[in-house]
Amino acid sequence: MDGVRCVDSLAAGNAPHNSFRTLGPTLLISMAYLDLGKWVVALESGSRFGYDLVLLMLFFNLSAILCQYLSSRIGMVTGKNLAEICHQEYSQTICVVLGVQAGLSLLTSEVSMIAGTVVGFKLVFECDDLITVIWFTGVVVNLLPYTLSLLDKGMAGVFNTYIAGFTLVCFVLGLLVSHPKTTVNMNVMFPKLSGESAYSLMALLGTNIIVHSFYTHSSVVQVQRRLPVLTLGSLFHDHLFYIVFSFSGIFLVNYVLLSSAADESKNTIAIHFQEAVQLINQIFINPVAPIVLLVILVFSGHIISMTCIIGSDVISENLFGVKLPLFAHHILPKVFAMITTIYHAKVAGTEGLYQLLIMCPVIQAMFLPSSVIPVFRVSSSRLLMGRYKISLYIEILAFLAFFLTLFTNIIFAGEILFGDSTWTNDLKGNTGSPIVLPYGAVVLISCASIAFALFLAVNPLKSACTEAEELLSAVRSRRETLDKACHSEAASLEHSQSALEHDGDSDTTMQSTAHMVIDPKAQPSSSIHREEIKSVVVDWAQQMSKVCTATIVEHSTPENFNVNSLTKKDA
Repeated sequence: MDGVRCVDSLAAGNAPHNSFRTLGPTLLISMAYLDLGKWVVALESGSRFGYDLVLLMLFFNLSAILCQYLSSRIGMVTGKNLAEICHQEYSQTICVVLGVQAGLSLLTSEVSMIAGTVVGFKLVFECDDLITVIWFTGVVVNLLPYTLSLLDKGMAGVFNTYIAGFTLVCFVLGLLVSHPKTTVNMNVMFPKLSGESAYSLMALLGTNIIVHSFYTHSSVVQVQRRLPVLTLGSLFHDHLFYIVFSFSGIFLVNYVLLSSAADESKNTIAIHFQEAVQLINQIFINPVAPIVLLVILVFSGHIISMTCIIGSDVISENLFGVKLPLFAHHILPKVFAMITTIYHAKVAGTEGLYQLLIMCPVIQAMFLPSSVIPVFRVSSSRLLMGRYKISLYIEILAFLAFFLTLFTNIIFAGEILFGDSTWTNDLKGNTGSPIVLPYGAVVLISCASIAFALFLAVNPLKSACTEAEELLSAVRSRRETLDKACHSEAASLEHSQSALEHDGDSDTTMQSTAHMVIDPKAQPSSSIHREEIKSVVVDWAQQMSKVCTATIVEHSTPENFNVNSLTKKDA
């Protein structure tokens, strides 16, 4: 199974051309956004609501570009994948919840891929036995990855890149050729939201942004940190260019499908499977279109299967702490997807598969608000990203993307709890439509995801807490140093003042003694004495002069007085 890790080989530069190191991973990751479930959601949204959700679909696509670009940037700068960083920066409980969300997103992607391929085979070969088609699809989907795993990493990586590029270009061009009259209606692009459109809005969110692709993308490009050929700045630009290129093609596909369904919605509304098939036949008028569509589904399913193996390995090892062999990551999701598809096919037939294709993106969208928070927090952390930390403008865009996902989930949860729309009654089982997921489970997942997103939004990274504690410790240490210096200076000033007062008292005493020596009978008045003391304390110049006088008087000893008096008598 080493050939499955061919994406790492592409990212490391083991390809015929240098562009493969950035183009290859981007194309392979973008294949997760091409399956029949995504196209069915676009058809259903356009047929029911026309162009009302086009602008929001564009915002979702731009948010996906931002998330994928930041995920690749994290892997290249840190040399670690997003799951590894989450393991370091969050508690074990938070990591487990993030792992559960990413794992469920990965499983729903596998289910959507299997169910979509089954529907594609049924439409092309018109087979009524769904169980046989499901088993045949399982063999086809698993055969190609195992065949390519026998090749070395370099050859498998190049071959998968060619497959992904051919699939994307073929589908975009094929869709434009088969439906050349698609126009851009600018008059009705402002979003019109209602309770009925909340379900389709959530499904569009899940088709444009996929949770587990963040971990996969950051994992496959982390080897590029050690590349001596290109700088990180040039790698950022290359990745951004190819991400915008790939996701622009994905948006073009979804827009063509939505606008085509909106134009045809006067005749057909794709609420059930038969109506969706009729709408697809009206859009894809070329007789070769079903065969091309099936080839695209098989190739995209192969790429989705390969990237899911990588994502499952990264998620289980770093978020759950469980290391499994690659073949287990390949078999277990396929088994789950096969069991789920068989169950819904037996219970509700093709209608159950159709509702399953729409429910899978809705489930993925529920996990988005909390799953984008680690991407935005890590990419804006100076301690983790260094000088490659995102700018303030990108942080604002990241906040708007998070708010968009959270706002969409809140609308959805509010409609589930308090609304009375058609799809709410379908989930409750009031209309007789097949129930893909019980109403109670949808309510629980939606409310728990919103609560966890709000909790994670106020819970910072461990490195941010450590940095804040270190900064606070440095501030406290500096404050203690300044307090000690202030106390020392105050003590020094107090000592100097007491010394000056002591010297002043000594000078006053000496001056008084000198006056007494000159005239022992003279008794100085108290006012003069107070005036001398005041002059000693206040005027330093007078103090110095008096000290000098005291010194002169001090040298006038009694012997000198006696000599002077004798001299006067002789005279």
